[in-house]
Amino acid sequence: MNNFFSLKRFLHLFVKQTTEHYRTYLMSIGVLAGVMLLGGSFLFFIIPEPPDTGLQTAMFVILMLTSGTIFTSTVFNDFGDRGKAIASITLPATAFEKFMVGWLYSYPIFMLVYTSVFYLVLIGLGSTKHWPADQHFAMLSLRQDGAIILLVIYSVLHSISIFGAIFFKKLQFIKTGFAFFVGYGLLTLLNTLFLKGITGLNVTKLAMPYGYLNFYVENKFYSIAAKGPASLSQIIILILVAILIWIAAYYRLKEKQV
Repeated sequence: MNNFFSLKRFLHLFVKQTTEHYRTYLMSIGVLAGVMLLGGSFLFFIIPEPPDTGLQTAMFVILMLTSGTIFTSTVFNDFGDRGKAIASITLPATAFEKFMVGWLYSYPIFMLVYTSVFYLVLIGLGSTKHWPADQHFAMLSLRQDGAIILLVIYSVLHSISIFGAIFFKKLQFIKTGFAFFVGYGLLTLLNTLFLKGITGLNVTKLAMPYGYLNFYVENKFYSIAAKGPASLSQIIILILVAILIWIAAYYRLKEKQV
């Protein structure tokens, strides 16, 4: 018996997860579609002009990050809750197989379902509204550089959601969100103080990590952002951070199983 990964055992576990939770997953899809329809109806039928791609992108990103982190925390909640953890941990499967089933559902499957529902709602609302001849409805395209950045950001938040769901025993999503915002706030403050110290400049506002550096020199305002290779290095660092947190979450789950 393979003590790390068995495809047959993994498929049985995947089918078990699906048959036990498919009603919850279908209800979640229905709620997601309802939220999109409600918000989309406001944009399409109350605002006189067709929503541009920038507004569509904002809605796509906000809904994806919010619903994705909530769903991820829900999928892994059983491993953190004491009352449910015993049944989940004692299943005849390895920690890696359990981790991968949850990871598949909360990452690639979620993104595929979310994107499909978003575009179905977008196409449906766009086809029911007739715009004047001088107005044109342009649909959001995911074939752009921002899609890679969004994927990286979701990967980091997804890994944090998994770790928080496994680490905390109760109210996992709330505690994870609180810890994330407190940690990000402290990191932003330290980053601002660090930039002030090494540059000696009058840095304005708070300098968020990987954000713009805004400062004044002789009453002239300047804003600096990383481009090209520097931007690529930031993406690589964030991917490595997500991978490390995924690994930490897996070992946290493995520790509980032992």
